Amino acid sequence: MADNTGIEAAGVVNHMKKKGSFKIIILGFVIGVALLFIGGFVLPDGDKGADQENDTGSSYADFLEHKEDIKREIEEICLSVRGVKSASAVVYFDGVGESVYAVNIQSGNSEKTEYVVIGSGSNAHALYLGESLPRLVGIGVVCDTGGNVGVKNELAALLAAAYGLPLTRVSVVVN
Repeated sequence: MADNTGIEAAGVVNHMKKKGSFKIIILGFVIGVALLFIGGFVLPDGDKGADQENDTGSSYADFLEHKEDIKREIEEICLSVRGVKSASAVVYFDGVGESVYAVNIQSGNSEKTEYVVIGSGSNAHALYLGESLPRLVGIGVVCDTGGNVGVKNELAALLAAAYGLPLTRVSVVVN
């Protein structure tokens, strides 16, 4: 039993050439490849489409930068208090932030909140505003006061007031 697939394929191609459908298939193939090639240039890597607006990598990097800024700020506040020679702070947040979308709030008998939508049909999506920073929920500070223990309560009250935290969420340890 001989393998006739090559002969059968050649017969199909010859039949398509006679009917003219072979040119249509080749033309469709060329157009498809051209569309794939051109489609690669529509959204370069630097641009983002509507579905790619939330870049969790950069929002997490923003969170880490925010966390370090707050930590440095707390250490500077502590060092500005008379008697504090060195300070090291730790800050606690509730999560890493969240996506923020535009909302329309209608008040009346019952308050109704709905997302602001851009586009229509399958292109409709909520209006993305950005990322919110997480809420600071606790501060811990270790500082060297040269034996002045009275500074501990002063620092705790100062940090609680400055960051809008209850005094129970601020801990100061004096060395």
